[in-house]
Amino acid sequence: MWQTCLGMVPDCDWWLTNGGGATLISYGQAQGQEVDVAVVPDEHLRWIERLPLLHVDRHRIFVHAGIDPNLSLDEQDSQEVICKIYDDRAQGGHGQRHVVHGHDQHANGPILKKNRTNLDTFAWYTGRLVIGVFDDDMPARPLKFWKRMVSLQERSERLDRDVFSSRHLLHDAPVWC
Repeated sequence: MWQTCLGMVPDCDWWLTNGGGATLISYGQAQGQEVDVAVVPDEHLRWIERLPLLHVDRHRIFVHAGIDPNLSLDEQDSQEVICKIYDDRAQGGHGQRHVVHGHDQHANGPILKKNRTNLDTFAWYTGRLVIGVFDDDMPARPLKFWKRMVSLQERSERLDRDVFSSRHLLHDAPVWC
């Protein structure tokens, strides 16, 4: 989000159709108007920009998208940390640590592998949010999951608005990102 809103990513169509449209509307963007990323306050973008890309504890690495198991944590490429998509067969992990990530959407998730857990359940679209519950003293995968579903009425209203498509958000207006 912050890369798109700061103009670091020249084409924002992908972001708009993958939850970015809903994000802009949540910040006050009116439906039917040209995309205006300036509705996102600069202080929010700067706060996101300052966040660490990884959180590491004794047993796990929490990351947005993924990490390269062949590099030390200090050598990780920031684009890979933000954008990586794991091969479905990959078991993940980094040394002895379990990797907990999202970014790769699976409506039927979470995806549990031997050494990694993907918590991305396509929540912005499906209405299904999953949170992993971990024990700090125990290695490996989550002990359990908390799930929250958006009500059918909420989801129906959201889909009726169709805010997740830049074409519909903008009514085919040009995209200015």
